[in-house]
Amino acid sequence: MSRSILLGVDFGTTYTSAGAIIDDRVALVTDEADPCIPSVVHLPDSGPVRVGRRAVARSLAEPDATVRSVKRLMGWGDDPVAMRSLSRSVPYAIAGLPSGAVALTIRRREWAAEQVAGYILDRVRCLAEQQFGGTVKGVVVSTSAVATPRYHTALRSAARMARLEVIDTVSEPIAGALAVGLHARADRRRVLVCDFGGGTFDVALLEQDGLRFQVVATGGDPFLGGDDLDQAMVQALAGIIYRRARYDILHDQVLREALTAHCEAVKRQLSTANEARLVMREAYLQHGQRHDLDLRIERAWVEPLWHPLFARGLGEVDRLLASVGWDIDDVGEVVLIGGTALVPRFQQLVRERFARSSVTISGRANVDVAIGATLMTGRHLDAGIVPVLANRTTRLRSQPAA
Repeated sequence: MSRSILLGVDFGTTYTSAGAIIDDRVALVTDEADPCIPSVVHLPDSGPVRVGRRAVARSLAEPDATVRSVKRLMGWGDDPVAMRSLSRSVPYAIAGLPSGAVALTIRRREWAAEQVAGYILDRVRCLAEQQFGGTVKGVVVSTSAVATPRYHTALRSAARMARLEVIDTVSEPIAGALAVGLHARADRRRVLVCDFGGGTFDVALLEQDGLRFQVVATGGDPFLGGDDLDQAMVQALAGIIYRRARYDILHDQVLREALTAHCEAVKRQLSTANEARLVMREAYLQHGQRHDLDLRIERAWVEPLWHPLFARGLGEVDRLLASVGWDIDDVGEVVLIGGTALVPRFQQLVRERFARSSVTISGRANVDVAIGATLMTGRHLDAGIVPVLANRTTRLRSQPAA
């Protein structure tokens, strides 16, 4: 008899992760042994749509037929300011609709943003069913703390296209807080959770009293994430190339896509090393000849480029604290989750700002939200699991090992 599976899904801007409670433990869905599945979709002229790593492999050759970061497009169709900004960030035409939906024109064909998102969720469903040997009957999906109602509508539509029923949603910072086990110490304290992901910066303020947690406030920036750190590097390196050779690499979509991929790789390396090497073959044209780009990039060079973005995030933290009347010293615990929270300079700024608070940085920050969403599926299973955190006070009864 085929088992029924409930998935917890972190549908992310740059990567998507998911998991299920299997034999009372959280098991993550993997693609080629990696739980982080690129949120990338390649739309070919003919043949099957490619998703994840298969799409990434095609993106360098056909960037104008490859959709990245579709999450950022969903639900903004009726916001002209947002649409103007988004239009400048993608290599294809997009149009907003009064309903809030966004249409993408790729290869002379229109695609709805939620249709593209549906391909990603469908890939996750297929991988889960292959891995766990069952049928996915429902999902708990995480959403940004500042997600609009239009985004929630688009997300549910995308899930339906992937033959998935959304049985619950959970705020991303709340899911992450659940994953890191804030209940391990039954204290009385005030907690700040920062989820710095690929496309959004989310903040949640919690009050803990023993094993009970109350969500006090949530906020953040829906257009701030690791993608923006990549683009800050792209712009700076494009400037170096232009000054060196009077060549604008940003006008070539293929080269821009390649440079962006290299910058993302360098960003990841700089999370654990003080410098990284960026080598890009035939990156620019000078005097009629192609030249390679070969640079050693140090943290000391890139961190000033990122500082305004970090300042934006910390500004959101300050605004949320002020909205509920909390001072910085009122915060007893700061929890950092999300892949971009692994950037050392951001961690340093948080520690400096909250010098009297305990700062927890998860070693699995890039999948914590998926783990938390998976734990939330427990209340829909006959597993005796009740979530630690929700939009009202709840009590922990039991928790599976992650």
